[in-house]
Amino acid sequence: MKKNFIDVKDDFIALINRQKKLAAIILAVIILAIISLVVAVPRMQAHIRASEIKSLVSEDKLVKKASYLDSQTADKEISDKTAMTVLFSTPSGETYTQIIDVLKDSKQMKDFNHSIYIYPIVYDAEKIEKKYNIKKDDVTIIFFENGKEKNRIPIDKSLDIKTMLIPSLNQLPLTSVGKSAQPPAATKTSSSETPATTQAATDEQGVGQSSEADSVAQ
Repeated sequence: MKKNFIDVKDDFIALINRQKKLAAIILAVIILAIISLVVAVPRMQAHIRASEIKSLVSEDKLVKKASYLDSQTADKEISDKTAMTVLFSTPSGETYTQIIDVLKDSKQMKDFNHSIYIYPIVYDAEKIEKKYNIKKDDVTIIFFENGKEKNRIPIDKSLDIKTMLIPSLNQLPLTSVGKSAQPPAATKTSSSETPATTQAATDEQGVGQSSEADSVAQ
């Protein structure tokens, strides 16, 4: 009887140990599953986002001087590069489409003197708008030096994109901080010529008056 009791006790202890091991294995599997989800889900989301962005843009059609930024690394690229021109916009709309047409035209882009990167605003729009002080539905081109904004061009329908976009982009890095780059203005008569012209007109008037006085005297 005593032996049977001991056997039952040993079997019970063995059962508890097996259950503990099973519970530990199940717990370990659950923990690994959670860790896998934590790591895998963001990567899957990033991959899905990247695929959706690529479906909205035509990366293979731009000339070499223009390229699209990866939304996952765009902010770091802007902060790391010594100098960088970036176009911010949702990848849609008439103005955006006209600009892309220029960036795909090798004949027009041959006069472009640096590079431009396109930051397509598809996700995290509010965060991007706040960080760069822009509006997602507007096209804004910003020139950065060492991650800091030096100048910007707001593009709207008032700008003749086909003829003035490239000259404006070329001027962008040269314009002082706080001044929006403007299309090159027509050449004006210099101020140094004005006094000479005025003086010549005065002298001519004086000669005329003198001759008139002489005629009256005679």
